[in-house]
Amino acid sequence: MKISVDGGSFKVAIETEYEGLIAEVTDIFQTTLKQAKSNDKAVLRFLQIIIEHRESDDAIGYAVLGLLGWYNEVIGPVEDKDIELNLTKILPHLINPAGDLTATSDNETNTFKH
Repeated sequence: MKISVDGGSFKVAIETEYEGLIAEVTDIFQTTLKQAKSNDKAVLRFLQIIIEHRESDDAIGYAVLGLLGWYNEVIGPVEDKDIELNLTKILPHLINPAGDLTATSDNETNTFKH
């Protein structure tokens, strides 16, 4: 499967097998989360790795898998198909996780589904 990260000014992608992927991305995300102590700092760390280590396939792979781990835990389960993580849709979750629009919305549980 192909996992892409679209940051607007950059786009990176990796190819990987789905078998065992969810356990791996969860482990990467949880390890970083323990170090960073918050979801937003963990995601920012993955983005920092992508920006600073664009020439390193291993670093890019680690960061992309970490972002996918965050997505799988916070946004929704990852399926066995290509996925693009669009940062313009992800970053609002970090800035305002509950969202101002959900204050009076009957559809709150579906507000951030992509």
